[in-house]
Amino acid sequence: MNSYDTYNPLTHKGYLPIRVLEYNIIDWFEKVKPDFLDDLKYEVENSGLNAGIKYHIEKSKITSSSYIDRNKSIHLYETYNQFLWTLCYALMVIFDKSIKLPVLMKTFSGRINVEDIFVKRAIAVFQTGVSLYKDYSDTVFYELPNPEKYAEFEKLYIEKTNSIYVAALTFILIHEYSHHYFGHLDQVSSKDQLKKDEFNSDDYAFGLIKQNFGSEKGWSFRVGVIAALTSIIFFDNSLEGGNEHPDPDERLSKILSQMELNDLSDESGIATLSFILWSIHYNIQFELPKEVSCFKELYEKILVNVAAIKRPS
Repeated sequence: MNSYDTYNPLTHKGYLPIRVLEYNIIDWFEKVKPDFLDDLKYEVENSGLNAGIKYHIEKSKITSSSYIDRNKSIHLYETYNQFLWTLCYALMVIFDKSIKLPVLMKTFSGRINVEDIFVKRAIAVFQTGVSLYKDYSDTVFYELPNPEKYAEFEKLYIEKTNSIYVAALTFILIHEYSHHYFGHLDQVSSKDQLKKDEFNSDDYAFGLIKQNFGSEKGWSFRVGVIAALTSIIFFDNSLEGGNEHPDPDERLSKILSQMELNDLSDESGIATLSFILWSIHYNIQFELPKEVSCFKELYEKILVNVAAIKRPS
């Protein structure tokens, strides 16, 4: 059986398997539209944007995802990126095996099929990733599906996950860049304005990425945006954005409406699964229907659960 090892110690920096995708992220980010790299260079040369990305490689638990500071430097964290990859993997595999096929075959029971070997491994991958919020570990990631070393039978899901993950970070990087582009860093804003700025940055990033929906990367970009937006819910059990960010379900629903999805589009089902994984992680009971006719209906049902958590009766 063929196996793959994509690690190059001369070029790949970090402790976790996602180190092998660093250059893929930069490539997708710079090429999100034909002249975007020229736009970036202009902002660096004329508007104070710092060239490069400050990438934090630290053997510590997740404390932050991404941000752009007042000096106009974008920051990313290896630990959060590793969690994001595990989330992308779990979303794709579990959706494919436990939601998509059962809904289409009208056998959906409202539960994840934990007996499927791929689903079992996907749950283990996700649990390992989300554990980074409490403690740091690196060796365990190499014992499960990962982008650095994998076998032939894992190739399809690994490589699809890689594309979704790179797309998700492309959205995140553009979102952070847009805070500079719109001048958000140069002003003192109220809490309401800060939340509006976040919506504006989401819209800007989505607008650029949407130009790629007709390409071979289109599905990866759509799912990547969903993964990027839902990844932030795992910081706590509140499903709230706090003082400076809109609630994550509001951000997600706004973007989903702009995708112009049909009732059976995968994206609605994958978005639903994000909240299901969140509820499992925090041991919160979600009432899911035992029968649904489409993924859009499933997402609408999950939003009822989300609203109940945020505004208990």
